[in-house]
Amino acid sequence: MALTVRSAAGAVAAFTALAAVASRAEAGGLLTRADRAAYEKVRMSRREPGVVAAHLVSALAEPAVIYPLVVLAGLAPAGQARWRRAGTACVLVAGGAMTRRRLSGLIARPRPPAEAWLITPEGFSLPSKHTAIAALAAGACTRSLGRNHGPARAAPLLAAAAVGTSRVYLGVHWPADVLAGWLFAEGWLRLAGPVTGLGREPYGPASGR
Repeated sequence: MALTVRSAAGAVAAFTALAAVASRAEAGGLLTRADRAAYEKVRMSRREPGVVAAHLVSALAEPAVIYPLVVLAGLAPAGQARWRRAGTACVLVAGGAMTRRRLSGLIARPRPPAEAWLITPEGFSLPSKHTAIAALAAGACTRSLGRNHGPARAAPLLAAAAVGTSRVYLGVHWPADVLAGWLFAEGWLRLAGPVTGLGREPYGPASGR
């Protein structure tokens, strides 16, 4: 499927918003103050049940969990193209993950103070790795299943919100990092999804592909 004007415009909007968040995250303005205030509020309200839940939710965005789910979603619809579809979905997620890592290194936003961490992270803070990967995987899965319409469009946002909240709760991300992670994933899905052809049609038993 060719990249449509609508998809391209959505990608540009998401990446532009991401650039705005990244540029203001350490500028000392309103966004920075709100970011740090929200982080401190979450940190001060942490309780043991919430910590356990945050660890579990955060673990769902690890590669060992994400990629098998993406493959299963690609293989779920019948048809001769199921392995190609699963491979394409994995490439979509992996390509986004690698691009996010390079972008994070360029932005180089420091993480919150290490004394607040309840888990050991890697790399820089923005965009959030786990948030972005969760949203990318959710988008890849819905496209593989031919469900990239209606309520299914909210899947990347919901995945990003759940996993991103867990990362803030564990003390390793500022809230703006989570927003940036979702914006990156949304832009990548709108840009790379149509280019790869993933989700161009609902695959079913009768597709014969």
